[in-house]
Amino acid sequence: MRIRTYLFLMAAGILVPVVVFAGLALDMLQNAEREAALRGLRETSNSIALLVDRELYSAEAALRVLGGSPSLAEGDLKAFYAQARRANRGSTGWTMLLDEQGRQLINTALPYGSALPTRGAPVLVKHVIATQKTYVSDVMNGPVIKGLVTTLTVPVPIDDGKRYVLTVAFSTDHFTRLMASVDVPPGWLVAIIDTQGRFISRNLNPEGRIGTPARPELTAAARKAHSGQIRHHTLEGTEAFDVFTHSSLSGWTLAVAAPAVLIERSARHAAFVAAMGLLAAMLCAATLAVYVGRQHVRSLARAVKAATDLGAGQAPRRVQSRVAEMNELHNALHAAGEQMLQAQAYRRTAEADRQALLEAEKSARQMAEQQNSAKDQFLAMLGHELRNPLAPISTAAQLLRLQPDDARRVRYASEVISRQVEHMNSLLGDMLDVSRVTRGLVTLDIDDLELDAILERALEQTHGLVEAAQHRVELSLPSTPIRLRGDRTRLVQIFANLLNNAAKYTPPKGRIGVKATVEDGHVVVTVSDNGEGLAAELVPRVFDLFSQGERKPDRAQGGLGLGLALVQSLVRLHGGSITASSPGPGQGSSFTVTLPCEPRDSAPLAPRHRRGDARGPVLRVMIVDDNVDGAISLSLFLEAAGGHTVCTYYDAGAALAWAAPEAPDVFILDIGLPDVTGYDLARQLRAMPQFHDALFIALTGYGQPQDRERAREAGFDHHLAKPADPQHVLELLSRPRKAGGRRPVSMRS
Repeated sequence: MRIRTYLFLMAAGILVPVVVFAGLALDMLQNAEREAALRGLRETSNSIALLVDRELYSAEAALRVLGGSPSLAEGDLKAFYAQARRANRGSTGWTMLLDEQGRQLINTALPYGSALPTRGAPVLVKHVIATQKTYVSDVMNGPVIKGLVTTLTVPVPIDDGKRYVLTVAFSTDHFTRLMASVDVPPGWLVAIIDTQGRFISRNLNPEGRIGTPARPELTAAARKAHSGQIRHHTLEGTEAFDVFTHSSLSGWTLAVAAPAVLIERSARHAAFVAAMGLLAAMLCAATLAVYVGRQHVRSLARAVKAATDLGAGQAPRRVQSRVAEMNELHNALHAAGEQMLQAQAYRRTAEADRQALLEAEKSARQMAEQQNSAKDQFLAMLGHELRNPLAPISTAAQLLRLQPDDARRVRYASEVISRQVEHMNSLLGDMLDVSRVTRGLVTLDIDDLELDAILERALEQTHGLVEAAQHRVELSLPSTPIRLRGDRTRLVQIFANLLNNAAKYTPPKGRIGVKATVEDGHVVVTVSDNGEGLAAELVPRVFDLFSQGERKPDRAQGGLGLGLALVQSLVRLHGGSITASSPGPGQGSSFTVTLPCEPRDSAPLAPRHRRGDARGPVLRVMIVDDNVDGAISLSLFLEAAGGHTVCTYYDAGAALAWAAPEAPDVFILDIGLPDVTGYDLARQLRAMPQFHDALFIALTGYGQPQDRERAREAGFDHHLAKPADPQHVLELLSRPRKAGGRRPVSMRS
């Protein structure tokens, strides 16, 4: 029989079953349309949940960034209030800072300095500090802004041990406006419900509903499952399908409800259209049987060809058929071919990605090995550089013990010890400076300066090294003085380090050039030499920590690889930049520093005063230090160099017992004493009437900024970090003091 005969018999055979099962199919179609409409509800609910979470996570991120503010760390609440006010989330969101007891310290909803609520929220604050996790509250009455609010609270740890929390408060209008940005069909109900089942936001009839409980059946269903749907009556009495989900950060319920009549209407319409189509198909079946049979045979032949191509690994071309089902078959075969090609392309891409990952892993491993090698080299250099000065110090000490009466040998040994101690102090100073700069603890003492004076001081500091190597220094400065603003000490340190670097890496009798110009409103200083130069691979990382060129076995240059890294950090603190260049190994190198220049119409600089004789009036000095050698050596120096009368004690108890009989004018106290701290000892001595105007100097190994602040609070006039320069101590004793007054604590490393 021909295919058309089969089609007629098939149509006759299936006519009755089709009618029976058509009803079932229409019912399934109606259910499918209903499910599609409900899926739209769920997608809308999920999108609203994402919108709310995005707003909450954005507020959380903003608070954490705000919590890292230097103003908060320094306790400058007024400056921090200004920063927090700029971070407010419009007129419906404001920021609060609370201490560990839950008391409000600032509230950007009110002007700074306004009276804040005295009652805090200690339980919430302690919970957030203890868990170190973000907490989102339910809707509640705001203590400052009269109305319903919700809050998001994050912990803020501070380095000195203080604990705060930052809170952003949202009025319910905030989320009402947020919900208004969601496009939903008319008649749909969108609501945000807190964990207690109360409305935070509602797009229909919000007046009187915000803060009131939602339908109990909805609340109960939301507590049992993360997401789901129910069919119930809303507060307005409308039967509706209600789909809900939860916010991942706050735990709030996001509910979207649509009237049941709207959901059922689309399903019934689809079922009606499908029924009409079925009837039309049945009426046309006989008429189209012959025609469709012929087209079907042709389409089957094409489908066989497409399947054969697909089996051979070739994507079949797209073929159009007049029979819809056959057209779908051809489309499916074509889509399968496209997916096959995409899968092949994906495999090729995945292989390339895998290879890229292997290369990245190899590169990361090599970088880690290089960093580990740099650490090992630094530790080896540190050990070598610290042992080098210890050897001559030990030898000089033995020489002093063997021949104490030989004045020439004693003077030589003293000079050796002084030079080597200065070298060790310089190494430790570089390490401490790098540590302070990298942690952002260095502050600049900005002043009006002349560049020629800065360079002159840098040349003085490096004169010994330059003269020992018999280098020729060529200084090129413009005829008009160059003025700039900066920190005198740090600028001298920058150029002294560059000159030291040039002197160390230039063979004896080499040339060192220093050239200064003004270009485009900037001071440009170039320090060049004709020394060893830089390899091409070293130039990009010459300013990295511990980065040095190839070292010879004798390590004649010395150093830890910190100097240039410190120079770059200090130049950047001044708002400038530094670059390095070199034609190649053995051809010298150049370092160019660019700094902002002071306008020419600024006021003339005040003349500099040179330091005179440091010797002042003879004083009675008490030194208290449990390091016996350090205490005695300093006392002998002050007696010999300044003619002062010095007594030494090694614990606080003895110092307190003999303070009144000794009647010292100056107290030099160690902080780490065996019985009590030097801070407590200074407080007790300062409390004695006879020592109210005495000079107190803290001499300690603790040299951090917080140690300086503690020294000021304890009553010290000066804070010196060990090892201190004895000449500087002698200079402090020679300075005039104001009777009955206190001076700010000075600090010296």
